[in-house]
Amino acid sequence: MAIRIKKHIWYYCSFITIQVIGFLLVLLAASNKQIQMSAIFLTTACYIIWALTHQYLHHSLTAKIAAEYVLVGGLGLTVSLFLFNV
Repeated sequence: MAIRIKKHIWYYCSFITIQVIGFLLVLLAASNKQIQMSAIFLTTACYIIWALTHQYLHHSLTAKIAAEYVLVGGLGLTVSLFLFNV
């Protein structure tokens, strides 16, 4: 397991960076719901693109895996819509 983590450490760091930047953008735009939702959409899109790229480069990207990432991103987006009462 440690070898696998070392092999993919830059991908994990970039994923965490995407999520932290998205979170900070949402916090900084607390006074404007439109900008917050734009930040959430952007973070979701970056997550999906990052995940699909990672799967394509290091594993076998299939339609099932792609659909899973899109559905997880959509779920996060839906939860955000409910939490922010948009």
